[in-house]
Amino acid sequence: MLAALATAVLLQANTTILYRGADIAGSDTRYWSVEDTQIDKTDLARSSGQGLVLFLGKDKRAFLRFGDLRRALGPGKRIVSAKLTLPPAYIQTEGTLSLKRFGAGWNESPGTGAVQPEPKLWSTSWDHRHFGFHRWRDGGREFVAQAGHAQAVPVTASSVVFTGLEADVQAFYDRWYENNGWALEFTGEGGFNSAESREAGPQLEIVTEAVQPRSGADLSVTYIERTPEYKRYDNRGDAYARVGGIGVMSNPGEATSNKWPSDGEEVTYIAHIKNVGDAPATGFSYQWSEKYALAGSGEGSSLASGQETTVTLKSRFKNEHRDHRAMPVSLRVSPKGDDALAANDLLEIQSNALNLGIWVDQGFYDLFAKQVNGSGSRSFEDWIQWQFRIWNDVFMRHSRFSFAEDGSKESVRVGRITIVPNGTLAGGAHIPNDTPNLIYDGEWGFDSSFGEAEKYIDEVRSKADRALLHEMSHQIGLIDLYVMNVDPSDPQGAVGKVRLKIGGRTPTRGLIDPFGGLMGGGDTRNDLLMPTQIAIPNTPTSDIIFASQLFKPTDLYARTDIAGLNSTLGFRRGFYGEYLYSMPRINVVRVSDRNGVSLGTGTLDFYQMSGGEIMDAEPAFSVEFNAGSGRLPEIQTGIASPFTTLTGHTLSPNPFGRLDVVGSNGVFLVKVGYAGQTEFAWLKAWQLADMFARGSKTVVVNEMRFNVTHRPLLPQDWAFKKTAIDSANSDGANIAALLDGDASTLYRGGDKVDDWIEIDIGRDRPIGEIKLIAGPDATAFWKRFDIMVYGTGQTVSMARKFANEASWDFAATMQKDVSPEGTVSVAYRAVPQTIRFIRLVNKSGGAGSIAGVEVRETEPPR
Repeated sequence: MLAALATAVLLQANTTILYRGADIAGSDTRYWSVEDTQIDKTDLARSSGQGLVLFLGKDKRAFLRFGDLRRALGPGKRIVSAKLTLPPAYIQTEGTLSLKRFGAGWNESPGTGAVQPEPKLWSTSWDHRHFGFHRWRDGGREFVAQAGHAQAVPVTASSVVFTGLEADVQAFYDRWYENNGWALEFTGEGGFNSAESREAGPQLEIVTEAVQPRSGADLSVTYIERTPEYKRYDNRGDAYARVGGIGVMSNPGEATSNKWPSDGEEVTYIAHIKNVGDAPATGFSYQWSEKYALAGSGEGSSLASGQETTVTLKSRFKNEHRDHRAMPVSLRVSPKGDDALAANDLLEIQSNALNLGIWVDQGFYDLFAKQVNGSGSRSFEDWIQWQFRIWNDVFMRHSRFSFAEDGSKESVRVGRITIVPNGTLAGGAHIPNDTPNLIYDGEWGFDSSFGEAEKYIDEVRSKADRALLHEMSHQIGLIDLYVMNVDPSDPQGAVGKVRLKIGGRTPTRGLIDPFGGLMGGGDTRNDLLMPTQIAIPNTPTSDIIFASQLFKPTDLYARTDIAGLNSTLGFRRGFYGEYLYSMPRINVVRVSDRNGVSLGTGTLDFYQMSGGEIMDAEPAFSVEFNAGSGRLPEIQTGIASPFTTLTGHTLSPNPFGRLDVVGSNGVFLVKVGYAGQTEFAWLKAWQLADMFARGSKTVVVNEMRFNVTHRPLLPQDWAFKKTAIDSANSDGANIAALLDGDASTLYRGGDKVDDWIEIDIGRDRPIGEIKLIAGPDATAFWKRFDIMVYGTGQTVSMARKFANEASWDFAATMQKDVSPEGTVSVAYRAVPQTIRFIRLVNKSGGAGSIAGVEVRETEPPR
């Protein structure tokens, strides 16, 4: 019987492995909250977070934290076991690595390590717990637990594993506000992979089992409001000057009224404390904190189930608009009796954060209370505060780029939660009478009458609600970047966003941003190690310059979003998307083939999106390029120029002209006619705004790569009915399917990395194009591959790369050609090369199938 019971317990256990970027079961937002930083006694002010290696040894210490554990593990969990694995980058001198729980807050800090002119505000170093606010002694040693874990590390160590961490992790899980992680010290000398290395960095393996939610009293700090609140900009009425339907916010209401309390002005914080449990609470004590220093305390009386009380703190306001993460205010309650959940005993806000009004009707509120949610309670208030914590601590903080190494400096807070009668909420934001209250930067409501409230609640109860965070991001000024995505069209222009006709046919190309974020587009890859003058391609690439561990996509905010948030820091909301106006003054394009070789001289035609589509119209303008370069024109905006908005963004003449801040005219389809070929590339307004944010404010060079060869192509397919071999020694029928000119027969390639298929075209020819014909499932071929070529008398070891494919899925969807019969193909063109053998090499692993390969030569040089 005992064995059966043990087996039953084991079957209920669940194992989760956490690292930066790990998948979370049941969630569409991955795990990002692994933070680490290194401090050094020999460099007292240096901020050294977010490097790829944590250097440890004499006079060095590192901190490591796995946050956001409730979202990662789900509500109602007991930690059965926890194991931490640390992979060494190198061990120079063996020693003992110690891991001890840390007892004070710290910040991961920016990753440059720069100390000039001074460290970043709120950053952590040997001298500063939070630069500009708090110092500490000896690198925070007074906060390191005496008891901990230690392990000897030899020079040959491939990993270091700490077990028995379940008590630490349980404490971090139960009280998110006390999760300061661990301190690491090493008596040897060496380096360990940091969290930025993702799956090659620290990994925390946690085994959990579900526990029944506790009943009884449950005190919760549901929200903290502030009085007085001041009005934001009013974007209604005639706030926008319009030309051709495109508006610029030039005359908002409340433009001259105070937006923030004055420095030194007395404000009152009002904390709402509610018993969200199902039994009376016997009373509590409480403590206010400002900037992590005690600011007030008191006692509270008993509360019946559902009853609420408030406590207040009077304070002198300080405007700190360099960083809205630097002025925390919190209230913590300490229940005098039994309390079902500790996670809602503390609430922290940022005094300078943007505030959002939250509305919920009684019907929705009651539906939500039927089950435990991701916060650990049944309370709607706890759930919405949890969503805001995810918004601040995950989406804001972990969306990192060269100009925002520690993410967005913006913060958001719940200004007030108001429960209203059913039928009160209306409009797209579900607010009372569909009328905004201007004391809030934004508002959002939860309405039980919209038809599928219960289904929605079941969907989002225990995870980050991406749709909600997306919509609330609009409330604080961000736009739908997906408006600038272009769905590929068919040759008739009946589907997709391209209506343009070239020679009677619509180009079958599109560009849905492959690395987009929460707002549906842009680029989420961290460009920290990229030279700021180099434009970042908006397509999959395997160029070595973009091979950094940091340069991987997330599912958080895109570069454009964070640039927008940081550039409008200190401004109240009401405006929308104005950060797109900030573009480099001089925009140059470098025109090259797909491998980066200059195209010399020619003409580019720019077809501008209008109303979200590339219309069948004349180009907006054409650009002559010489020596591979051309300057884009500065199109007038139709208003007094330059025009600077209240948020400091200047709309000047630019390639897009009167830019629509929602992006509906922010895309160019660019056509080149070159050596008898017509090809296309894309340029989006957010790409120019990104270059401005990265530091190229005056002159920027964007490279446009066109899939062309350098001499006219001849029509004959030299692979037709030729011979081929492959690494799998395939039978004749499989090989023949590749070269028979029949799109209905499929060649099936090997599934191992470095499997290959090689075609012999019979003799050396000046080849300029190698085209792959897709089968019925166009994306079914190898995900990544190289196209290698060599000539008669050469061996395969002498093969050189003709082209490579970083994402066949993307190419076969966005860069495809479609024949009149509907056959999909992707061409690879390069500088003509005299070759005989073409070898396709599988670089991704996994089986794949295609219908054929065609090979074409170019005209001889003149």
